[in-house]
Amino acid sequence: MTLVEMPGKDVPPPLELVKSRIEELLPTDARQRVLSDDVVVIDTRDRERYERGHLAGAISLPSGESARDAYDQDYARAVERAAGGREREIILYCGEGNRSARTADALINEHDFERVASLIGGVKLWSELGYPIEGALAAGPDEAEVALSGGDGDTT
Repeated sequence: MTLVEMPGKDVPPPLELVKSRIEELLPTDARQRVLSDDVVVIDTRDRERYERGHLAGAISLPSGESARDAYDQDYARAVERAAGGREREIILYCGEGNRSARTADALINEHDFERVASLIGGVKLWSELGYPIEGALAAGPDEAEVALSGGDGDTT
């Protein structure tokens, strides 16, 4: 059997594979961790969406369309600085949980982070459950991940 190298930044791995290689948290579990532990919460959406509404205390570090920026060393260094080190637990989120899953996968499998998880359902599900948001969240069809083969790009 030969080892196949994953395409990474240029062609992101399939979402199903990505999600099988990372920890995903339901909003209830993520909220408990945020409230009880020393966790860093990072919003991977673009700054405009972050500024409109985000999880309380979240740091904005956009990871680009389909999380392509997350494969760059500069992005990993920014996450490390924001978290105060690679040993801190990090919870990532986006609009619906796809971009943050891809970002978590890149941080874990490309940059050797160990304690990174993605929020299932993203800020949309978080808000639907009535959990606190700073600002006004505008989550609708424009928040969903657009397929790589069609549309203008990933907006989660």
